[in-house]
Amino acid sequence: MTTPRPAGGERVCRVRARHTLAVVAVAAALGLGACGLPEDGSATTVPPQDVPYGLLVTPTATPTTETSPAVAARLGTIYLVDAQQRLVPVPVPVPPAERVPFLQTLLNRLAVGPSERERARGLLTDLGPGASLSVQSISGGTARIELRSTDPSPGKLPVAIGQVVLTATAVQGVDRVLFTLDGAPLSVPGPAAGDLTDAALTASDYRAELAAGVRPPPPTPPLPDGSPDPTGR
Repeated sequence: MTTPRPAGGERVCRVRARHTLAVVAVAAALGLGACGLPEDGSATTVPPQDVPYGLLVTPTATPTTETSPAVAARLGTIYLVDAQQRLVPVPVPVPPAERVPFLQTLLNRLAVGPSERERARGLLTDLGPGASLSVQSISGGTARIELRSTDPSPGKLPVAIGQVVLTATAVQGVDRVLFTLDGAPLSVPGPAAGDLTDAALTASDYRAELAAGVRPPPPTPPLPDGSPDPTGR
């Protein structure tokens, strides 16, 4: 009796089945090796080249962005001049800082002069275009401010000094201003008769120079020297 030969399709299926079993057996053997589980119980490392392609996955680090919390600006105050030569407070955002750099930022802004928006409101400055204001120290409620390169007309100089005094005394812990030049006391026009004085000036000295309805900054107890206060008043 002659045994019938398998059809061509059946032969192909058997070959493929044997091939698949062989691949599974090899993959299983390599998989056990890659897991580091030999028969003696000790861990071994399989070289990357012996691991089937696709089984080694290099972890990709997820980029992270560190965001620092936004630092909110605080409001300080500078004093500009209206058309009637009266002093007007203007709020100015200032980064938080201790008193000396906080005040210095305000004085820098004051020396620059009014912005376009402030000019549109009719606000000006009596400080000369070359005004230079530098905080030397703040101690016991007194701010010592170096004043240089200001050359307003004599009639505007008392108001210009008032701009600086009111701007400085609007900072927490500053109640008086002494002007200096090269570290020595500088005589400046007082608020009333314009007589020169090297005494400390206060906000109340310029009450009569303020615009209608505006009050000078109230005095506050001096803060301990070196203590931070970025809030203004």
